[in-house]
Amino acid sequence: MNAKSIFHQILYFCVGLLIIFFQILPLQTTPQSWSGPNILLVFFAALVIKKPEFTSSFLIAIIFLIEDFFLMRPPGLMSSLTVLGLFILKRRFENQEENSVVVIWSNVAICLTSVLLFCYFISVLLFIPSTGFRLILMEITATLAIYPIFSILIGSFDYLDSANNERKIQR
Repeated sequence: MNAKSIFHQILYFCVGLLIIFFQILPLQTTPQSWSGPNILLVFFAALVIKKPEFTSSFLIAIIFLIEDFFLMRPPGLMSSLTVLGLFILKRRFENQEENSVVVIWSNVAICLTSVLLFCYFISVLLFIPSTGFRLILMEITATLAIYPIFSILIGSFDYLDSANNERKIQR
């Protein structure tokens, strides 16, 4: 683990905390009839695909456990499912140089959908109060719709790194 990796993990931890902070801001006091995307899940899914060397399972577990505490969800349920799903996703694309956008997006869609649905079904089976199935489907749809935006944003930072550009030219 070098200094660049530690810097990136601290940066991603701070961005994760910033996303959680904006999630818990009381912008509306009445109950919502719609559900927005899970931005933290999309952010880390895009990081795992675009920059797998800078994301560790420990970082993902800690940030999602903090999110579980702040959003008053069962501690560890969403974080363990997220670590498992993103670990599988990371291993699937670890040794592959180039993939089509459709293949990557479909694998991410399967992973994020399974994480969110497993979390919902485990909550229902254990009689943990959770939102309705319709809201979960809305969250899945919104989450999958914004994934390409995060993927493009995180992938665009590769062009800012001059050492990375030199490696691409040498290939």
